[in-house]
Amino acid sequence: MQRKLWINLCLTLLVISQALFPKLAGAETQVRINNSEEIQLVEKVTTQTTVIKGKTFPNAAIKVENKQGLLSTTQANAEGVFEAAILKQPANTILNITADDGAGNTYAIEVTVAAVGWVRAGGLWYYYGPDGEKQTGWITDNGSRYYLDQTGVMKTGWLLDKGKWFFFKNSGAMLTGWLSSGGKWYFLDSAGVMKTGWVLDGNKWYYLDGSGKMKTGWIKDGNRWYYLAGNGAMKTGWLSSGGKWYYLAANGAMAVGWVFDGGKWYYLNSDGAMKTGWIQSGGDRYYLGGSGAVSSVQLNAPLIAQMPELPRGCEVTSLAMMLQDAGVKANKMTLASQVRRDPTPYSTRNGQIYFGNPYSGFVGDMYSFSKPGLGVYHGPIAELAEKYLPNRVVDFSGSRFEEIYKQLNNGKPVWVIVTSWYDTVPSQYWQTWNTPTGKLSITYKEHSVLITGYDSKYIYFNDPLSVTKNRKVTISAFKRGWEQLGKQAITYR
Repeated sequence: MQRKLWINLCLTLLVISQALFPKLAGAETQVRINNSEEIQLVEKVTTQTTVIKGKTFPNAAIKVENKQGLLSTTQANAEGVFEAAILKQPANTILNITADDGAGNTYAIEVTVAAVGWVRAGGLWYYYGPDGEKQTGWITDNGSRYYLDQTGVMKTGWLLDKGKWFFFKNSGAMLTGWLSSGGKWYFLDSAGVMKTGWVLDGNKWYYLDGSGKMKTGWIKDGNRWYYLAGNGAMKTGWLSSGGKWYYLAANGAMAVGWVFDGGKWYYLNSDGAMKTGWIQSGGDRYYLGGSGAVSSVQLNAPLIAQMPELPRGCEVTSLAMMLQDAGVKANKMTLASQVRRDPTPYSTRNGQIYFGNPYSGFVGDMYSFSKPGLGVYHGPIAELAEKYLPNRVVDFSGSRFEEIYKQLNNGKPVWVIVTSWYDTVPSQYWQTWNTPTGKLSITYKEHSVLITGYDSKYIYFNDPLSVTKNRKVTISAFKRGWEQLGKQAITYR
C-alpha cells in the first residue's frame, strides 16, 4: 500500500515539474517561423543571386533549403553576419532559411526568389531590374533600347514619346535606320527618332514628308524642285522624265537657264525642260542641236571701223567693240591715246632690224602707214581694258582654242590677235627684230578682230578693217593663224 502511494506521488511530482520546467521535459528545440527580426537579409534574393547575405545571432548555424533539399550551410560571425553560397534559383522558388542560435532555439524565414530580366506572363513581356522590381519607361538591355508602358508591358510597333515617334521590333528592340511599314519607308536616326525632311544616308540624300514617309519622283522644297529615284535617292545630273530632259545640279536642285556640263553648254526652260533648236538669250542667238548642246552661237556685238583714223589701230578698235558690248562707252581714239607704247625707234644696222616689242606696248605709228609701225599684243590691251572693267577682264592667252567656245557660249565676245590671212602665214613673211627685251619673230600680217560666234564649220568675228559684222572663216584655218601668233585672247566676265 505504501509502495503504491509512493509511485503515485512520484508521478504527480513529474507532471508538476514538467509544467513548471518545460525545458527539462525531453529538452526539445523550439522553432520559430518567419522571425524577420531574428534573421534579416541584406539584399533581395533574385534569380541572379549566388550568395545570400544577412544578419542574425552571433555564431548562429545557418541553413538554406528549398523543397528539394539542402542548398547551403554556413555560420554567422561574431557580429551575426553571414553569407551563404547557393546556385541560382528559378523565379518564385521558396527558400527556407534557418538560424540555430546554439541555445536550443532555431529561427526560420521563408523567401520567394524574385525574377530579374525579361519575364513573359499572360502572353506579355515585362522586365525586372537587378533589385527584382518591375521596370517602366525606357531601358537598355544588351545594347538595345526598349520601352515599357506604365504597367510594365514591353512596347512593340510605333510609339509617340514627348512629341517624337519611335518604332520597336517584335522583339521589343528599338529600330534605327530604314523601316518598311504599311507599304511605306521611314527613316529612324541613331537615337531611334523618326526623321522628316532631308536625310543623308550612305552618301545619298532622301526626303521624308511630314508624316515621315519617304518620297519619290518630283518634289518641291522651298522654291526649288528635286527628283527622287524609285529607291528614294536624290538624283543629280541629267534626268529623262515624261519625255523631256532635265538637269539636276550637284545639290539636287533642278537647273534653269544656261548649264555647262561635259565641256558643252545647254539651255533649260523655266520649267527645267532642256531646249533644242534656235533660242534667243538676251540680244544673242544660239542654236542647240538634238542633244541640247550649243552647236552655234551668234553674238550681237557692236561693229566699229578702224579706218580712216587708225590704219594700224585694229587692236584698240577691236577692244572698243568688246568694251561697248560690256556696256562701256569706249571710244577707239581715246583708247589709241591711252594704250601703253614701246618708244623704241625703228632702225637697221648691219642688215638687222631694231624696233620695239609689241608685248611691251604699241610699236611705231598707229595713225599712218607712212611711218614705221606694227601694233600691240595682249598684255597692254588687257591692262587698258582693266581700267574700264576693273576686276572683270579675263586674259586667257595661251589657252586651248576650245576656251574661246566656252566664253562665246557664255555670251561674251573674245578679242584676239590673228594673222590677216586668217590662216598660217608662210616663213618668207616673217622677220626677226632686235627689241629691248631680246630677239622676236615678227610678221606684218598681224591683225586683231573680235570673235562673235561659231558653228560646226565656221568661226564668226567682227572685222574692224573690212568693217564686216559676223564675218566667217573656217575654224581650222582661223585656228592655225591664231595659234601661229601665240594664242592671244581676252574677254570679260
